[in-house]
Amino acid sequence: MTWYCFRVIYELCSPLQIGYHKVGNVQRTRYYIPARNLWAAVTERLTRSGFSTPDAPQGDYQKIGIWVKQHCAFSYLFVCDGDKLLRPHYAQDGLCYGHWSAAEFECRWLSAHVTTALEAATTSAETGSLHEVEFIAPYDDQARRTCVRGWLFLDEEGKARLAEGEWRAALNELQVGGERRYGFGRLRLSGWTADQTLADYEVTLDGLRPQINVPAQRPLLAHTLACDVKARGMIEPLVGRETVGDSQSFGQRLTHGQVCWVPGSVVEEKECLTLGETGVWNK
Repeated sequence: MTWYCFRVIYELCSPLQIGYHKVGNVQRTRYYIPARNLWAAVTERLTRSGFSTPDAPQGDYQKIGIWVKQHCAFSYLFVCDGDKLLRPHYAQDGLCYGHWSAAEFECRWLSAHVTTALEAATTSAETGSLHEVEFIAPYDDQARRTCVRGWLFLDEEGKARLAEGEWRAALNELQVGGERRYGFGRLRLSGWTADQTLADYEVTLDGLRPQINVPAQRPLLAHTLACDVKARGMIEPLVGRETVGDSQSFGQRLTHGQVCWVPGSVVEEKECLTLGETGVWNK
C-alpha cells in the first residue's frame, strides 16, 4: 500500500480547549491537538456533509469513522510561531515548546474563561459551580492569528476521495475539542502542501501504515506506547471516551488504557515507529 503525505495548516477562529486534567476549579488544556481529536472532527464533518462509500453509507457515523481510520492517518497538530513549529521536547531546563519554555508558551498563547451558575432566588453564584476553562487563544499576545500545523497521510483510496479540492470543499472548517456548544474549537484550513517528511523526520510511505524514523536524542511528536521504547520524559495512561449508539450515551464507553510516553519525550536510540489508527505511535 502507498501513502501520500501532506502538510496542513489550520488557523484558530475561536478558543481551543483540548481536555487534559483538572487542578482545583481549573480545567486544563493540552497545548496541541491529538490525532484522535482530528479523526473525530473529520468523521463528524464528513458525515454531516453527506460523504459515503460502498462500505460506509451516508449518515452512518460509526462506519464512516472506520473508513477514515483505514484510509487516513493524522499527526498531532502543534501551534506555529511564524514558520517555526512549537513542538514539545524535554530539554535540560525542562519541557519546552519550540524555542519557548513552557511558562513563556503559556504567557503568549494561553488564556482562561471563568463561569458560574446562578441561583434564581438570590441571583448570586451557586455554591460549588464556579469553574475555569483554560484554552489556547485564537490570537497570541502580539495580536497575531494563532495557527496549528501538522501532517495528513492518505492512502490511494483516501487520496482519490479526499484530494486537495475535495478536502477543502468538505473539511475546510472543523470543530475540535471541548466546550463546542460555546463556540470553542473552530478551525479553518489555511495551507495544504504535499510533503515527504514529518517535521524533518523521515517517513516510510510504503506499507500497511505510515512509519516515522525518529533519530536518537530527538523528541517524540505523539503519544507513543512505552513498551520497548527507551526514552526520557513523562509517561501517562491514555484513555478516551467513545459514543456508541445515539447521543444519549455520549462518551459513556471508555477505550482501553494505554501506557504512553507523552509528546516531547526524547528517545535514547533510533526508533522506527508506526502511526496507529488512533494516532498513537508504536514500535
